Amino acid sequence: MDRREVLQWLGLAGVAAAIAGCSGQRGGQSSASQKPLSSAKAEHSRKVQSTVAIASRGSVHGMVERALRPLGGIEKFVHPGDTVVLKPNAAWLRTPEQAANTHPEVVAAVIDLCKKAGAKRILIVEHTCDNPAAMCFEMSGIRKVAEARGAVIVNANAEGMYRPLNITGAKVLHQTQVARDVLEADCFINLPVAKDHSATRVTLGLKNLMGVVWDRQSWHVQGVHECIGDFALAVKPHLTIVDATRILVTRGPKGPGEVKYPNQVIAAVDPVAADAFATTLFGLKPSDIGYIMHAHRLGVGEARLNRLNITRV
Repeated sequence: MDRREVLQWLGLAGVAAAIAGCSGQRGGQSSASQKPLSSAKAEHSRKVQSTVAIASRGSVHGMVERALRPLGGIEKFVHPGDTVVLKPNAAWLRTPEQAANTHPEVVAAVIDLCKKAGAKRILIVEHTCDNPAAMCFEMSGIRKVAEARGAVIVNANAEGMYRPLNITGAKVLHQTQVARDVLEADCFINLPVAKDHSATRVTLGLKNLMGVVWDRQSWHVQGVHECIGDFALAVKPHLTIVDATRILVTRGPKGPGEVKYPNQVIAAVDPVAADAFATTLFGLKPSDIGYIMHAHRLGVGEARLNRLNITRV
């Protein structure tokens, strides 16, 4: 190759590099995106966007079912043949009584309702904090209820299970890696437990989504509140069902700490609205939590309680 050919080659390589850089692609992988809702599901979600339903008293199964009624019932979100991904908090080596993980009976109730609606496949996806991951699922009680109902536990602790994702409109988190199963789901249901958190004051639905991200530790360096809000621009649960049957109010996120018993289940389409109401369980306001307000300002959802249709059932 003579000097002229080398210069031509370098010029073409520079153009190619610039194109790759503008597209946000790394390592030859294109950015993935979340599977869009069907037109029927999207239209229904718009109709109930401002509704936050709170069920209290009775059995856990009963509270979950009643909390979904003002939203039209699970069948508005799960259609026959759907693949459903559930994202509980199952990150910790803790028992249900310690309130660090989503109550297994909440998970069981949602699996039962999804199956009744005709779901073909139900996956439970979690990137655990404690290890071994299998023991987290065991101690939480979630493995037992999942296996009894034919749901599949996905231990998302390997980088090959993730896909790159660019986030349009983000302030801090412009790219991350997200669990493939979440992106490909026909219905994605977030099942957080409401609890205290040492880094963010409380952890609710939006923060629970850190459990479908590969490199979440970097969020704490970049700004965890901003990263949580930015992420919600690109990955949105179709339903958020907050487990407030019991809440860890000190020494979160893992505990052990003080546990209180609101005995409530909160359900909403808008993840910001669900979290906004859930702050009141801790004597807080939505404006006290940085990631809720960041997501609100980005237009992800509504954090002003007086703008929501709060329905108690």
